[in-house]
Amino acid sequence: MRVAPPMPMSRGWSLLFIAVAIGCAPPDAKDVVHPLEGTLGTAVPAAFVSAVAMSALGGTTSPCATVVTPPGAAGQQVQVDVHLGPGCPMPFDGERDGTLVVTGMWTPQLATFVSDFTQVEQGDRELLVLKIAVMTVVPRDTHLLISYAQQDVETRTDGSNSAQLQQTAWVVDVDTRGTPDPTDDILTVSGGDQSLFAMAGARSQGDVTQVAVGNAVFHARCRRNPSEGIAAVQRAGTAGGGMLLFTFHSTCDGRADVTGALSPYGLMLGKSVPLDFLQ
Repeated sequence: MRVAPPMPMSRGWSLLFIAVAIGCAPPDAKDVVHPLEGTLGTAVPAAFVSAVAMSALGGTTSPCATVVTPPGAAGQQVQVDVHLGPGCPMPFDGERDGTLVVTGMWTPQLATFVSDFTQVEQGDRELLVLKIAVMTVVPRDTHLLISYAQQDVETRTDGSNSAQLQQTAWVVDVDTRGTPDPTDDILTVSGGDQSLFAMAGARSQGDVTQVAVGNAVFHARCRRNPSEGIAAVQRAGTAGGGMLLFTFHSTCDGRADVTGALSPYGLMLGKSVPLDFLQ
């Protein structure tokens, strides 16, 4: 009795299996982690320049700052140049040289600042934030309460020709601990974000990304990751959805723990992911 040889797989079935395998490939977690990096990567430099500028304008001598235009008559704009270097390092790894320019209106009770981060030199890596158009700073005892809207923040994007429509507010509580040294400050970041991105490029997509941060605390001398608090990032749209819930741990290792995940990020549950505040 002759046994028929196995039939070769048709080209159509081969293509189907390849398509299924591609469709089942895990999504790139960077798509959902990067919005959190952008949020925290803006809050920390905002706190740094605000604390240095407020201290210098209040008359405290600082190795970091030069008051270019001091406070004068009511309504007069001030300018503070924050000089980076060995005695005044930026909080993130890699920044070594450059000048951050802070301008705006100042009184001892209230300040409104514009901050430019584009003149920082740090080799081949750059800050995610470029400029904050409006920051309100309110001193309270040894604390500074800094608030800004996301639509006033200009950041670097991974894609070109991108448009952002962002409606959110962020608050950073800076505990200066009564010293002019920004490296011993304790920062607490809170707020929420909803962004509609319309990107033109090789692949057309429209996505809604929501970021919420609850009491993310950066302790003194650690800016690689918050040491307390939670955050959530949710995506929805033509490029797919998903959600990750992060908690932050006390180890200063530049990572966050995934303690909640919805499809297609379910396999990340229980893992830790790196946080990178430079690009």
